[in-house]
Amino acid sequence: MLNTYVVEGGVGKCTAFTALLPKLKKKSDIQIYTPYIDCFAGNPDVKLALEQTLPLQDPRIMASDNIFYCEPYKSNFQFGKQHIIESYCEHHGVDFNRSMTGKLYTDKHKAAVTKWLGDNNIGKYIMIQFSGGQPKAGFNVNNQYTNINPNRNYQPYLAQQVVNMLLEEYKDTTIINCVLPNEPHYQGTIRCDLHWAQIHEMLKGAEGFVSIDSCLQHFSPSAKAYGVVVWGSTRWTQFGYSHNKNLHFHMKDEWDEAKFVDSDPRNNMVEPQIIIDNFKKLDKTKTVACATI
Repeated sequence: MLNTYVVEGGVGKCTAFTALLPKLKKKSDIQIYTPYIDCFAGNPDVKLALEQTLPLQDPRIMASDNIFYCEPYKSNFQFGKQHIIESYCEHHGVDFNRSMTGKLYTDKHKAAVTKWLGDNNIGKYIMIQFSGGQPKAGFNVNNQYTNINPNRNYQPYLAQQVVNMLLEEYKDTTIINCVLPNEPHYQGTIRCDLHWAQIHEMLKGAEGFVSIDSCLQHFSPSAKAYGVVVWGSTRWTQFGYSHNKNLHFHMKDEWDEAKFVDSDPRNNMVEPQIIIDNFKKLDKTKTVACATI
């Protein structure tokens, strides 16, 4: 049997979907139809990944026994009680457990990443990402930066303070800013201009990371990377992972739904010193798992 799964959304959603693949493979061979092929490239559970610019009537897709599509954002996920991976499981009849996390296969980029680090004289490094949310479709480096969900972003003034503190605390470590060319840059950092799949490969060797709810935190379970994540208009119980330090202005340690309003601009106003304190406390022996309620 051959099933084709239509997986849309951004890199985060596609990465999350990969958590289901080992269980889906037990039911049938798998094809993926997606705008983010690199999330599925090299995955031993995927027979073929097809770029979504191809017509859905492509003969290879039409040869499927079934074509499955779901959109978690337009489902029970909206109630705020499901992790994104849990929602995908519900739609596709897969038993969910917290240990299910995404897996990307980016070993083929190791040489390119090693060369980039060497060319920039980088030894130890910490990766940061304080902005994101630009869709792949229609992106142009000359465009003014806009974010489809700006309340996720950490304020640049505070971000620069975090960078300054990291540089002071870790003097022999390079801070790599993992953002697109039209997004905010910070003094004392080096901007990474590599493809996001190469950034995933680079994350495997990082001392840690500090980010918002964007690529670095989405990649962290797959890369076995530990970091501090500052949350704004999204819930860490829906998109986050418990091996990271998840921070929010209105709550500590445990998620408190009563204190969450997605439009509250204070959500991600976490003091820079609190971020640094939590970075120092990262427990790299902690089990990687979904941060469900």
